[in-house]
Amino acid sequence: MSTLANSGPATSRIITRRLEVEVEFHHVDMMQVVHNSHYLRWFERGRMQILDEVIPIDWGIEHKIATPVVRNACDYLWPAVYGDLLMVTTRHRMLERYEGRFCFDHSIAHRRTKRELARGRTEVAVVDLQGHRLLREVPRELWERYQAL
Repeated sequence: MSTLANSGPATSRIITRRLEVEVEFHHVDMMQVVHNSHYLRWFERGRMQILDEVIPIDWGIEHKIATPVVRNACDYLWPAVYGDLLMVTTRHRMLERYEGRFCFDHSIAHRRTKRELARGRTEVAVVDLQGHRLLREVPRELWERYQAL
């Protein structure tokens, strides 16, 4: 596997992706607010918008590379309810070199009022699926796609 020596052009770019989510009946709990587990699912959708550009699933399977979540955190600020339209914003600060993790910051806001309802952070590592070990360096092709974001 060809690897890059953990280096790249200096950058402080922030990649941002947004997606709209409508709160559906199955999202709410007996208190009639969105159950906490759905926020992590929405964080995942936001994170995957970025990761899919770098490590498409078929490429990951072919090269035996995966990006498991190693940390998830969420602060619940205000409840969302059935029928709300939400905006999920995910940001990733581009790395100058691979540091063992890719970090994603998330914010979920009410689409109309702009009130932030939740914020969180997800961290993923890059793993070699054959040896079930964390990679200290990432494959060159992956790093080149990452730098092209």
